[in-house]
Amino acid sequence: MEILAGIFHHGVIVDNLEEAMAQFSATMGCTWTPVRTFDPMPVWNAAGEQLAAKLRVVYSHQGPLRMELIESVPGSAYDAMLVHGRSHLGVWVDSVADSAAAMLADGWELVLGGAPADQGHGAIAYLARADAPVIELVARAIAPMMEDWWAATE
Repeated sequence: MEILAGIFHHGVIVDNLEEAMAQFSATMGCTWTPVRTFDPMPVWNAAGEQLAAKLRVVYSHQGPLRMELIESVPGSAYDAMLVHGRSHLGVWVDSVADSAAAMLADGWELVLGGAPADQGHGAIAYLARADAPVIELVARAIAPMMEDWWAATE
């Protein structure tokens, strides 16, 4: 799949962010960006319903393939992600709308998007298929904001 050329992170949903950070630090030598809280972060499901994600998120400073740890409040929108497993691959794309449309035409299903489908899913969209890992499409346009976050130490 050509889209995999844009992989920049491996995301994992964890139960306890601080414990997971400590474990990854001990076993892989990771250091971490500041934790960001998104409470709520609006997301849309495949039915077009707006949901609220409640998350705390951190990235490893190390790359180019970064670790992303996500602590989601149970009962919030990211429960839909857990149906497909705890991890996903984040990939840069020039157009979330175009990439999502191509994947949907190839049998993928939308799990969550950063905006309604008729608005091109916004800057992110998570797609799943039974025979593949969950893919998070991330608009390349937000790369400068992400790079600032990755460079931050406090």
